[in-house]
Amino acid sequence: MSDAGALGLLSPFVGGTYYGSLVGGVAAGAELYGRPLVAIQTLDAAADLAVTGGDQAFDTAVAWDHVSGFVVLADAVHPDYLARLAQAGKPVVLVGHTVAGLDRPAVLPDNGAGIRAVVTHLVREHGCRRIAFTGHLAASDIRERYEAYLEALAEHGLKPGILLPAENNVESGIVWDADDLLRHGRPDALIAATDRNAIAALEVLAAAGLNCPDDILVTGFDDIDEASLLSAELASVSQPLDAMGRRAVDLLIRQIDGADEPPVAHLLPTRFVARSSCGCTTFAEQLPELGVDDGLKRLAIRLAGVLPAVKPGRTVQVADRAARVTADALLAATAGDTSRIGDAVEELHPLLAGSPDPDALRVICRAVQEYAAAVPTADVPAANRVGYGVQAVMLSLGRARRRAQLGDKLHLRSLISVNYTLNRALLHRRDVEPQDPSWLRMTPATAGSIALRRPNGTLVRTPGWRRRPGPAIPAGMTTVASFPPAELLDAAGPGETVFVVKAKVGESDHGWLALVDTVENRVDDGREMVNQCAALLTIALDLRTQEQELMREAKSDRLTGLPNRSSFTASLDAAITRRRVEKRPSVVLFLDLDGFKQVNDSFGHHIGDHLLVCVAERLRHCLRREDVVGRFGGDEFLVLLDDVGPGEELDRLLERITQAICDPYRLGEHTVHVGVSVGTAECVGGTTADQLLQDADRSMYRAKAARRVIASAA
Repeated sequence: MSDAGALGLLSPFVGGTYYGSLVGGVAAGAELYGRPLVAIQTLDAAADLAVTGGDQAFDTAVAWDHVSGFVVLADAVHPDYLARLAQAGKPVVLVGHTVAGLDRPAVLPDNGAGIRAVVTHLVREHGCRRIAFTGHLAASDIRERYEAYLEALAEHGLKPGILLPAENNVESGIVWDADDLLRHGRPDALIAATDRNAIAALEVLAAAGLNCPDDILVTGFDDIDEASLLSAELASVSQPLDAMGRRAVDLLIRQIDGADEPPVAHLLPTRFVARSSCGCTTFAEQLPELGVDDGLKRLAIRLAGVLPAVKPGRTVQVADRAARVTADALLAATAGDTSRIGDAVEELHPLLAGSPDPDALRVICRAVQEYAAAVPTADVPAANRVGYGVQAVMLSLGRARRRAQLGDKLHLRSLISVNYTLNRALLHRRDVEPQDPSWLRMTPATAGSIALRRPNGTLVRTPGWRRRPGPAIPAGMTTVASFPPAELLDAAGPGETVFVVKAKVGESDHGWLALVDTVENRVDDGREMVNQCAALLTIALDLRTQEQELMREAKSDRLTGLPNRSSFTASLDAAITRRRVEKRPSVVLFLDLDGFKQVNDSFGHHIGDHLLVCVAERLRHCLRREDVVGRFGGDEFLVLLDDVGPGEELDRLLERITQAICDPYRLGEHTVHVGVSVGTAECVGGTTADQLLQDADRSMYRAKAARRVIASAA
């Protein structure tokens, strides 16, 4: 029987150009099956971008009560966590990695084929013989790329070049310098395991006066957006990230539905993209040879190449249709009918918009030009009309790309504005409470829930927030397995994902933030909005905690923890106000210890301080809950007795206080005794706090003088 639960995703980050593309593929696949997706980030909010993989200490069963099975991205969690999922009966599909001893289906980019294509291109097209490698071999996918590099060199009869280890997969991982690269002679080429490693390597080479591609060729892997914008443009290997996510969902659903899915690796094709950094200075004008003579078939193959390989049959159908419509439009143009050029443009636009390939515009335009060049024309006007059709296609697609780029710019501008607004609201103006997720209305999110961790480790949900009408997202105690609440999952609409990130920055850990939003893949990994929100939530809660502690310190006596003079006076002012409104009696006691100076002089100030702490503790225990006790200063204490006036009850309280203070104290190796003189002042109409304190102080001195008279008479 089919299970209708949510799908889970475990990823180091849940957005960004790399992880966001994978998450986007998983989200699209989940939506096709009508399943909500809970994307769980295993790294803390605002984690360092230099990390490789997730937090290997991540061991919490987030959302297990809601999730039927998990897609797990490379190195997101420790293998022990995956074993726990298996023990709990949760199907798992791995993406980008395999785990020794864990038989689970995996979806992998064909790293080996990609690297072999790079090596073969460098050797055959550019005559390279000395090829170096740099990468972070601690990552499983990077190890695979390095092993493929060694195998490819061996196939060409070449020895391995110098290995330059990187400390991580981004720019900061390149810690070697040009001397390290040149120690055994200058290599012909350098293969970097990731584009970001390659970008930093290019900077190291430039700083040493080495020019790419004139002095050394450089290639990367991942084909990130920046690759085609560099000078020289970075040759790279493109991964089918979106298709990998979708394929993983297919495999996961089959397991959830009871199919016995073999624990094999499903390889999806990668593609080497030659650019000027590998010496291909004419790459923009040329397309690779296909060995296909039929012009229409060649056009369809090139158009299919820019689409993600999600469902190959569907991709071929879409590309074939676009090729036929484009070919028909160009052929019609030779007969004088250019009206159908618009039909071709309509078919080609979705290919450009749906392609993750940054070179898609170039490939589509060159493919159309290539086909048009082979269209037979009877005369010059016919040829001109075909040329006009090609130009119209290229201009229209170019405008579409510029609109998309403008949309990206506006989107990034909007994110900056949102982040600024959140910073002001949460950290500066403090006009919102961070534990109330309604501040998410300032972001693109459509719903949110926060689970705060109490000092004893339990989690409590604050009332949730949603932008659209629907059932309330309730507050209450929760567990990590049942967070986020089911009501938040139900709040996710078409195209939306439920994201869960720890509200943790450094050592400060406040719990969890969950929100509903679309996948963000147009910013750096780890800098997507949900991460910013979780980081700001953590910092805002820290600031509120620090403020509360400062306020407590400002109102408390540092030694005894009792309210200090100013705090006690505020309580006294409140009692006076109540007296005027409610006509309730109250009495102020002013206590001064007798013999305290002798204790200090005889045993030292540390014993005196210990004694004051003990006196404060005894006062707390012998007074009622509604009474207020404070330290006035030195060995003087204040007590506010609420709803008490002169009479028997006051006498009993005074006797109890005196007895408690006068009992002996065992302080380390010493036993000490002190007495107490107590003055009283009744709160009457028209009095002020200062007057009450002065009256109580004078009463105390009268009591102390009376004690001295009695003592001298004895």
